[in-house]
Amino acid sequence: MKKFFTLLFVGLCLFANAQTVTYQDILDQKSAKELTGKTGGDKITEYVASDGVTYRVGSTITYGYPTNGKYYVYFKDVTGSVLNSIAEDENASSTDRATSQERAERVENRAGGVATIKKIECLPVDPFNRKTCGCKIYLVLNRGGLACTNFEEAIATKEIVIKANPEDVASEAALQELKKWKEKLDLQIITQEEYDAKKAELMKLIK
Repeated sequence: MKKFFTLLFVGLCLFANAQTVTYQDILDQKSAKELTGKTGGDKITEYVASDGVTYRVGSTITYGYPTNGKYYVYFKDVTGSVLNSIAEDENASSTDRATSQERAERVENRAGGVATIKKIECLPVDPFNRKTCGCKIYLVLNRGGLACTNFEEAIATKEIVIKANPEDVASEAALQELKKWKEKLDLQIITQEEYDAKKAELMKLIK
């Protein structure tokens, strides 16, 4: 019985500390401290993104294509960064250090691959004004080796793929457009020839 109450207490504490952050919070430029109670912005259990999908710890994301061609802009190899800082030559110039670290953090094209969200954080966009500035959503992925440095930018640039298949989205959009044209035909707003021409065009997209 004592064990049951202990587990219940722990569960209630975790629930009390659960944090949900939304894209609107980011647009409103709320600070990490305002959203989570900590300037570090951790302990977020779920994030409702601009694509309308709720991402939770344990959810998966799918890689899109790198914005920069071969390497991603909004993903980095945290492990590579740590190992690089350990192995860095102390006599190297600051420019060489920065270049070397950037190279160590690069994540190559892995389009179509899947990563699991290990941690969700909202990091202050201005490290020198952490208490009042807005924040960005930062994801720690897999076993901590990879990170998405700005989740919303990764979505906007399609470095992260929306869960729906782009072909399915195009097919559904074409079908809905065809229905609108059929209604226009039924209302005699357009001619049969105009409808047939549009139907032939849209049928190429409908699966």
